[in-house]
Amino acid sequence: MVVEEVRYDFADYPKYADDFVRDLVKLMIMSKMNSTARNTSSKTYFQRLVSQMEGCETNVVKYGQPLLYVQYRGIQFTDQKVTSQFVRSKGHIIDVTMESVFGDFIKTFDNLASMSESKVKWGVVVTTAPSADTATSGNDEKEKPESMFALLDKFVEAVCRLTALDPVSPNSLAEKRFGIRNASVSRKSLRMEFLIDGKLHIMELNPGKKKEKSVELLFGDSEAAKAIAALMIQ
Repeated sequence: MVVEEVRYDFADYPKYADDFVRDLVKLMIMSKMNSTARNTSSKTYFQRLVSQMEGCETNVVKYGQPLLYVQYRGIQFTDQKVTSQFVRSKGHIIDVTMESVFGDFIKTFDNLASMSESKVKWGVVVTTAPSADTATSGNDEKEKPESMFALLDKFVEAVCRLTALDPVSPNSLAEKRFGIRNASVSRKSLRMEFLIDGKLHIMELNPGKKKEKSVELLFGDSEAAKAIAALMIQ
């Protein structure tokens, strides 16, 4: 196992620290997204989500049973490729720890995290040519982004806000180690497993449910995790 820690210091440009955290969390989620390939509804929904993530395509990996992961810009992610966590301190310092059984993959992940052109963009829709029924209107048909991305954006924003909160607050993620362990798609829901100072929390995102039920903390009782859920359903 190769472990490397990289410090990103935005002391000269503190406003960019928030942007970096958002982009990093999105990259961490994308790198852990997966779904079983045997359940048709889960597979179809996962493929649709991936189709709305710029530069991404699905990748089949056989771990006893076939699982779908994300291939991003030609880079194939799996559970074993990379695990990352970060700690934000003083508002502008982000220390990122990366672990992998593949030494070269740590450099690859670091490059993805630090290069602006490799920021993960999801909820991306394309404009298609009008159908025969709408051609006379002169309007192109535009695909709608999956509502799961709205929930994921809220998760990312909540994490970012809490990492910038005063560390004395029980809701704060500042000076706490945060990481994504798994982001598993099942049917039309996503189960997010995340770590706060090494403690596991599990949250289910289901955009098909009513707003107050669309985010459910299934496991873990830290105040920070509860605050993430509360911010997401505001």
